[in-house]
Amino acid sequence: MHVLLVTAESDAPRPPAGGRTDASGALADVWRDAAPHCVVERLELPASAAPERTAAPVPGAAAERPAVLVPMTKLGLRSVASAPAAPHLARLADRVGAADLVVVHVDVLDTAALHAGPVADSAAAAAAHAVPVVVLTGADLTSRRAVAAAGVAGVHDVGAPWDAGRLARVAQTWCPPRRPV
Repeated sequence: MHVLLVTAESDAPRPPAGGRTDASGALADVWRDAAPHCVVERLELPASAAPERTAAPVPGAAAERPAVLVPMTKLGLRSVASAPAAPHLARLADRVGAADLVVVHVDVLDTAALHAGPVADSAAAAAAHAVPVVVLTGADLTSRRAVAAAGVAGVHDVGAPWDAGRLARVAQTWCPPRRPV
């Protein structure tokens, strides 16, 4: 089984006391020790800030004007070009395609984390490949409904700093050893 372990650059998991200083590497090591038959690949994404709030619309601004429908086929167009994806999103989409499970670590899982940042980016990339996304967190401030709507298969509280025993149980739950048939 191939596990893609996603962490945010500024939100790297803190290892337990006396642990390795490379926190995302220590997290991957605990996962590998608990589920030795899994291949664990690490990926650090930039931590994105909460979405900026936009100012109230100005009367007469373009936002209040009605949209214009343009029949593309009449213009000889088949599709509208979209903006290129950010490099980290392209890298994430490429690696998610080869994974069987995506595991994302965030210190706190709240509504903002479900809609922006590594959790949202991972869920969007994994949806295209039907790969489950699991979130490891120190504090879960969401509801099951919000988690399911965001495309996340499971949320596990592993403590802050994370507890190696809890993390090992999660790894064994999502990556059980193969049983002979």
